Amino acid sequence: MRFLNNLSIAASTILMSLTIASSSIFAQVSKGPQPRIEVSSDYFYFGYMPINAIVQHVYWVRNTGNDTLRIVTVKPGCGCTTAPISKDAIAPGDSANLKVIFDSKNMTGKMVKDIDIFSNDPNKQSIAVKFFAVVNREHDFVRAEPNVLRFSKFGSKDGKMIKTFEVLNNFSTDIEVSLIELPAANFKIDKKNVKVRPGEKAQFTIEQLQSVTDEADVLTSVTFEFVGDETDRITIPLVAHLQQ
Repeated sequence: MRFLNNLSIAASTILMSLTIASSSIFAQVSKGPQPRIEVSSDYFYFGYMPINAIVQHVYWVRNTGNDTLRIVTVKPGCGCTTAPISKDAIAPGDSANLKVIFDSKNMTGKMVKDIDIFSNDPNKQSIAVKFFAVVNREHDFVRAEPNVLRFSKFGSKDGKMIKTFEVLNNFSTDIEVSLIELPAANFKIDKKNVKVRPGEKAQFTIEQLQSVTDEADVLTSVTFEFVGDETDRITIPLVAHLQQ
């Protein structure tokens, strides 16, 4: 019995020594240059949006480590979503944009979608981002008219591609409407924040600065948040003019 106890103590001592040694080795290895992945946010809310529409959001993927971050693959959780990244090798201190493109198709109701990002970060080999949307429904008290904007040079006297839309407030109190995101740099909006009184409308103007030459750049969106008795969002799809 004493022999077994001594054997058990000896085994425990050896195991502890091995654990300490392996921890020391791991600590030494982990001190070397390593990439570290971070994202600008782990979720985005589009709010209310139309059916059969394409909307976009840009996540920023940053390398806060001290070695090159390599994006192995990006896997959307649904065939309705694509997520091209601007580059798959990100230097320390640099970042890449991950453009999430969601096609609502014939969906209806509340949607939650995932995108998994796999990289060579040894401490976080995969990271997930999500987005949320309410499809094919209008908010009970706030809506955009029209809810899709299509740009064209045809019919314009000066060649400018400008569209206007209105945000209607059917609440009994004021709402503050603020621009959240306009992902495409090819568009300019006339105002980013406005107060809308009960029963009134605020008019916005968006201009497409130049025609796009790539079909991949035709479909984008603009997202607004309104704050009042409730806080929520609306996203308006934008269909850019394509240079033929």
